[in-house]
Formats: sequence, structure tokens, C-alpha cells
Amino acid sequence: MSMSLRHPARAHTRRMPAVYGWTGSCFRRRRVAVGLVVCVLLLGVGACSMRGARAEASASASASASAAVARAEQGIADANASATASREAALSPELRAQRDAALAEPAPDKPPQMNEETAEGAAASVGYFLDLYRYAFMTGNTTELETISEDQCKFCKSAIDNAAALHNSGGWADRWEQNIIDLEFYEKLDGYDYNRIKVTARHGEQISHPKGVETKRVEATEGQVLNFAIHYMGDRWMIGGVEVEKANEAHS
Repeated sequence: MSMSLRHPARAHTRRMPAVYGWTGSCFRRRRVAVGLVVCVLLLGVGACSMRGARAEASASASASASAAVARAEQGIADANASATASREAALSPELRAQRDAALAEPAPDKPPQMNEETAEGAAASVGYFLDLYRYAFMTGNTTELETISEDQCKFCKSAIDNAAALHNSGGWADRWEQNIIDLEFYEKLDGYDYNRIKVTARHGEQISHPKGVETKRVEATEGQVLNFAIHYMGDRWMIGGVEVEKANEAHS
């Protein structure tokens, strides 16, 4: 699958003669001004009082809201803890052992050549992606899978979301066997940013345990074909898309 996956000037002043009328006018204006100042000061006291009351009311409301949020969060935490305890109690010793084994799965090793801008580097990156896919469903750790997946990859996002949802419900997947039977690397065409890698793989029966108490099975597959759109960006290969061929398409 190829993807095109793009100081002002001082005013003139004049000294005025000290005439009585002018001086008296100045005095009167000053008295009025003083009265205004007193009035403003008195109003300011009242305004300050009102602002203080409003601030106290706002602080009280904020504190109440914060307390309500804290209570809600605590309620959710308590509910989750209760649900977790219930699921734990429902697990049989056998299921608990299976879960513990899945969660203890070590992270896949990075192939030494996977960051090389070569066909071998691209192939190693695809194999690493498939190992990370299984690891995510077993452990719920999707960090490295997200790192190697481009945002536009719908298959990648679906895998990441499904693995997270499985573990958030208290579930997990058991380890399954998988290996690549055949791999073909296609040089990218002019004007295209992605190489295509066609993988033929087999995997054993896949068993998952949603909510920790259910069991789902996907039968083993021989010769599953997957088409990868892979793109070298910076210093590594990134998965831009994955297409899973149906059985009749794979053998046509």
C-alpha cells in the first residue's frame, strides 16, 4: 500500500496677576476639590467594603466547588477500587496466574538495525511493530507502540485504544505464538513518501480475558497477509498504515 501519506511638547503657559477675584476663585475651586476628594475617599471605603465582600463570597464559592470536585474524585476512586477488588476476588487461581504471567512479559528487544535507512532496517521495524502489538495486549503498555506509529495510522490507533480498553476493564491477553513466514520490501514510487512491505505471517490461537472474567478466542491463522506503509523520518522508520488482507484476497 503506497501512501502519499503532505515628553510630549510642553504647553505654553502664562503667569497670571495676583488679582483678588482670581485668587478667591482658586480658593473656592480648591475647597470644592477637597470636598470631592473626601467624597471619593468615603465612597472608596464603601467600594472597598463591597469588593472585600465579593472577594470573600467568591473565595467561599471556589472553596465549595473545589471541595465538591474532591468529593466526586474520591467517589470515583473508591468506586474503581471497589470494582478492582471485586474483579480480583472473582479470579480463579488459574486465571490469576495467567494474568500475572501476561503482565510480567518483558518488553521486546529493539533490533540493532531497525533505525537504518535500508530495506533491512524497514523489515526489522515491521517485525518489532508486530512484537509490540502482542506486548501491548498482554501488558497494557502501549508507549513504544505509540512511538513507532504515525498519528494517521488507523490500524495502529485502533490497536492502542483496544489494548488500553482491555486493561482498563481489568482484562489482559495471554501470550500467543507468532512469526513471519515471508516479507517483501517494495521501493517507493516517484512522488510517494512511503515504502510498502508485504508480510505473510502465522499466529497461534489468541486468547484474551475482557474484564478478567470473560474469555475470547481468535483462531490460529496460517498465512495472514498484512501490507505496511512505512516511512523513514528523521532517524527511524515509522508505521503510516497497515492493511490486513482477507483470506480470499491473500490467495487471489
